[in-house]
Amino acid sequence: MKKIFVVLLVGLLLSGCVTLRQGGGTVSFNDSWALLPFINNTETPYAAERAEAVTAALLHTHGVQKLERTVTETAKGDDHLGLDRGELKQKAALEAAKQKKVRYAIAGTVNEWRYKVGLDGEPVAGFTLQVIELPEEKVVWSGVAGKSGWSRDAVSAVAQQVLDSLIGDLEKAAATNTK
Repeated sequence: MKKIFVVLLVGLLLSGCVTLRQGGGTVSFNDSWALLPFINNTETPYAAERAEAVTAALLHTHGVQKLERTVTETAKGDDHLGLDRGELKQKAALEAAKQKKVRYAIAGTVNEWRYKVGLDGEPVAGFTLQVIELPEEKVVWSGVAGKSGWSRDAVSAVAQQVLDSLIGDLEKAAATNTK
């Protein structure tokens, strides 16, 4: 009975956050970085902007010293009748980062930022991140993670945990590439 309880408890803990990493090139937190506008694939307004703010703070805490936040204006008429989820801003910011001779750009997508419907209303957050080496636009690292929290958790707290996990994996990849 005790074994079954331990197995169930470990399974419950591990089911909360799933991360997939891919690497290929070397990444250095000492080089210049640009945080591109995130794409919002949710129905939650400003989820992308919230995730960007959390990501910027976490990148600094994990050791990125030179972080550029590129702000671009979307050209009039380019919003495709309001269907753009941020792709145009992200593309324009990538071009601006290349012109500023930034070494790495980090792009993100918000896939979930909501409370589940039900009695408990559990918070759910999910993201993808990609590190792009410039000027070649070569993806050198990517990760995806999502998590469901407890009913008393805030979505922003769950989002911070998920993004911290992803950036922690990126930091480990950067550390192994510099050895």
